[in-house]
Amino acid sequence: MRTIGYALIMVLGLAFQTAGSPGFVLFGTKPELMLLLTLLFAMLLEPGGAACFGFFSGLLQDVLIGRFIGLYAMTYLLMAVLAAFVAKRFYKENFLVRFLIVLGGTLLGQIVYLLGAASFGSAGSWSWVTWRSILGTSALNGLLGVLLYRPLLALHKRLVYIDELLKRTG
Repeated sequence: MRTIGYALIMVLGLAFQTAGSPGFVLFGTKPELMLLLTLLFAMLLEPGGAACFGFFSGLLQDVLIGRFIGLYAMTYLLMAVLAAFVAKRFYKENFLVRFLIVLGGTLLGQIVYLLGAASFGSAGSWSWVTWRSILGTSALNGLLGVLLYRPLLALHKRLVYIDELLKRTG
């Protein structure tokens, strides 16, 4: 049941990223919702579960975009594992720690994706506009991460409770 819940969250996140967020622009940037969800669930799950969530959310985005299949999957997997290990070391209930984990994860994730795309032959410039976009998206994801952590924590606890209840009752 928990897996179905996480899959629905991934599909809803992808739907909001592709259809809902073009109207949501703050400081000239749009949020990277799939990476945000991956980083937030990486703080909630163990590193193995975070890696699985990151891989499948990245793969879902790869299939939708259809360019460089597997690059988002590997990027999100790496970011989920890193965020899970960092969240284990620090007190993740502190909003500053959550902000910095999401900000750093988004920043590093976008740079890793651009480096991966460049290694596959994509011509992209590393101008000030690119860096401003990366920094703006990272800051926006950090702010949204602070706001969305508690509702996602409650949803995660609810999914775990329902999953355990279904396991016990058969």
